[in-house]
Amino acid sequence: MKGIALDLGTSGFRAQAIDADGKVLCTVISGRHPLPGANVMDHLHFAIDAGQDTAHRLVVAAVNVIIDCLGIDLEEVTRVAVCGNPIQLSLFEGGEIRDLAFAGKNALKKLGIEPLQRGAKVVKASDIGLNLPKNADVLIPPVVKHEIGADALAMMYMTKILERDEVALVTDYGTNAEMALKVGDQIYTGSAAAGPALEGQHITAGMLAAPGAIADIQNVEGFWECYILDHDLNSVPGDRLSPLTGQLRRRGFENNRARGITGTGVVAVLALGIRNGLIGPPAITNKLGTVFLQDGIVIKEKDVKEAGKAIGAIRAGHLTLVEAAGISIHDVEVMYMTGASGTYVDARKAQQVGLLPGSIKRVVQAGNTSLAMAGELVRDPDLLEKLQVMADSIRTNHIMFADSKVFKSAYTVELAYWDEGMPFSMFNDMLKMYKIQPLPELEKDLQVVRLTKCDILDIGRSLEVIYNLGITLSKQLDGCTGCRVCEDECPESALKIAQDIGAWKVMINSELCSGTACRRCESECPVDCLKLDKTQYVL
Repeated sequence: MKGIALDLGTSGFRAQAIDADGKVLCTVISGRHPLPGANVMDHLHFAIDAGQDTAHRLVVAAVNVIIDCLGIDLEEVTRVAVCGNPIQLSLFEGGEIRDLAFAGKNALKKLGIEPLQRGAKVVKASDIGLNLPKNADVLIPPVVKHEIGADALAMMYMTKILERDEVALVTDYGTNAEMALKVGDQIYTGSAAAGPALEGQHITAGMLAAPGAIADIQNVEGFWECYILDHDLNSVPGDRLSPLTGQLRRRGFENNRARGITGTGVVAVLALGIRNGLIGPPAITNKLGTVFLQDGIVIKEKDVKEAGKAIGAIRAGHLTLVEAAGISIHDVEVMYMTGASGTYVDARKAQQVGLLPGSIKRVVQAGNTSLAMAGELVRDPDLLEKLQVMADSIRTNHIMFADSKVFKSAYTVELAYWDEGMPFSMFNDMLKMYKIQPLPELEKDLQVVRLTKCDILDIGRSLEVIYNLGITLSKQLDGCTGCRVCEDECPESALKIAQDIGAWKVMINSELCSGTACRRCESECPVDCLKLDKTQYVL
């Protein structure tokens, strides 16, 4: 008997094979999400425009590619446990997702939408479309409330935040940053659409946390030393060089070469750059407007803005939860950081840029709790019922940030700082104007507890990263002249035009496509024949 644990993240998927004794055999991760776009709203829009069935088949096709790469006999798999936010789990299951896009019972009734029951459930692999034995069980954990799904439940369960008396914040740092504030027996939850920058995407040389990613930077006598994830996802020293010119001071080991930079590395660049005046923000103050890192990797002003918007959304979310709870931000005693970004980031640098409140005295970095809980479900399927009881018992106060006046005001201040160059000295003055409590001064003696060196506690005997899932969307284009303007205009080189039995069709590498955030191919088509809705996919 073997089992598979799945973490369906917004930026990519992760899977582990687990044997009958509960031992992790191996780990496979994807470099991107299979659906066009870089956040849950992009994925939601795509599913509504192209059809829920198309989106479901894309997700399942990606999962099948990933589990096939585990290198185990799939006929021996009897159990799969999956974790993710409500949108990702609904896409995986093939159920209704429109109730996550439209708020309010009246709106759903008017549109004839019957919300999907998102309690704990066990379905068969054949019901999902997985390339596994038909009778293999697929365990799907429950949501807590609307946006707060199994991944948020995982971060609360794995950190044991509900069992502690402390006033605590927990945040899964990622594209869709789930967060919860515990005050007594009350839980205040929210979900900030931070965007993909903290996972290394939409950054000039960005990538997910995978081998070859710059994950941290240390200042050594005025030079910056890059730290790179090795094949076991451990952070090891790389080159030491000048961030102003790229001048090399000391070369790291030859096998410590960088392929790109992940979100935690970007946070390190911002923290060090702001501290020494190299970064405004958003301006980069040297003559070339560039921060130089090893192996030709650079950070540009647009990257500062992109990362700043993500950091700003998370800090605004924390302020919103604290205001909703009616407490001072100084009352929060401990911060739990989860997810890849929450694991690899230097907690002190994260505090300096605003990813956790400045007054926090103790931070616990807990790793990928979503994948970890999926693994626990594989080992102990009875945990599924316990998680449902836990989800039902949580006294939640869910704050929809999109409707929150506090969040909108706080985020306006963040944009003024990160995007428009407002001096930080004016930050608290603007918060005061919106009647929001000021940011506290930075705690000098931050206690950092790392529960794991890498976000995946145990990768098993091997780790494989899939950078190309090989999934293609295709659609025949009526009226297309084959001019290929759309090919030239695509910033991600995600599409091709090909002939198909006397007509032209578009072929899109869905994991590269930026989705609704771009659609440049549509807008630049001279004959207006390219529309991405109702697109069918082929493998």
